[in-house]
Parts: sequence; C-alpha cells; structure tokens
Amino acid sequence: MPSHFTARRIPRQERGERRVAGLLDAAAAVIAETGYEAATMCAIAGRARASIGSLYQFFPNKQSITRALRIRYSRQFDELCRPLSRDARTVNLEDLVQHLIGLTISFIDGHPAFLALMDAPASTRAPAAIRRVIRDRFAEIFLSRKPRMSRAKAVQLAAVTLKILKGMNELYAEAHPQGKRQCIQEFKAVLLSYLNLRLGGIHAR
Repeated sequence: MPSHFTARRIPRQERGERRVAGLLDAAAAVIAETGYEAATMCAIAGRARASIGSLYQFFPNKQSITRALRIRYSRQFDELCRPLSRDARTVNLEDLVQHLIGLTISFIDGHPAFLALMDAPASTRAPAAIRRVIRDRFAEIFLSRKPRMSRAKAVQLAAVTLKILKGMNELYAEAHPQGKRQCIQEFKAVLLSYLNLRLGGIHAR
C-alpha cells in the first residue's frame, strides 16, 4: 500500500482493501449529507453497515478517515487530468481551459463530499507529497504546451491555476443553481486571460 495511507491498520489483502473502500464511500456519503462537523464515526459505521469497532480498526478518528478520503480524491482527480498532459499541445488554449474547468466541475458534481470537505480542518489535508502530484500534473500540461518554458515557471503557473480553481470551487459551492453557470463562465474568463498572458501569443513570458 502507498506510504501515505492514513489508516491505523494497513489492509494487506483484497478483502481488507474492499472494506476500507466501503468505509470511505460511507464517509463520503455521510459528509455530503450532513457536512464535516456534523458527521460522526457512528454515522459512518452505520452507513457502511459495519461495527464501530471495525471502523476504528482502520481509522482511529474522523480526521484520519477524512484525510484518507482527500487522498483518494486527489489521486482520482489526477487520473482525470492525465490525458491533458498528452493533448495540451494540440488543442487551442480556450479548449484547454474549458477542459480544466469542465473536469473540475464534473469531479465536484460527481463527488458531493468534495465541497463539504472544504470546511474540514487543515489537519485533514492530504500530505504535501500527494498535493504536489496534481500541481506537477498541471506543470506537465503547461510544459507540453510550451516546452521551452522552465520547469520552475511551469510549477508557478500550476500553483496559480490551482488557486484560481480553488476560488471557483468556493464560489460554486455558495452559488444558487442558476448562479453556478455564471460562476463557471467568470472563472473561465479569469483563467483564460491568465494563461493566455503566460502561454499564448507574443505576450507570453
């Protein structure tokens, strides 16, 4: 298992891995319905149809299961973005931005607990090494589009892009249904303007 797995007991068999996956699914469902603060270990165990003792075998507290869920989400989002590392050079910049924002919104809508976890304490964040995976994936995308750019610059662009997307996520979470579309369009304009300045045309630098 990966060294960053945060469970108390590391499952070494397929059955154990399935149990952990089921517990994480249950945690996601409870957090999506109640929010992070109101979610309890008892509710998570009940949703998973597992005993509370079984849950504690793998996760000592709510913070640890939340951290494991965030690690799972980070890896899943990275897998969604992987094809863009290959395709970024052949699509126009507007389409690239549309893909980045579209993947982000699709992931949010497909994982209702994702936005609820924004209220979770910093102690539940995925380890820095895991967070760097997505940043480095974005840097690869930008280097694919502009190979002569230094890696340090690509990493900087990736970090800023992720902050822009995080801002979109926060406003998207707060927006009423009719306002979500407008939120997406506004952040698409922001990200397109920023990346056009850094990656496109004679103004790139």
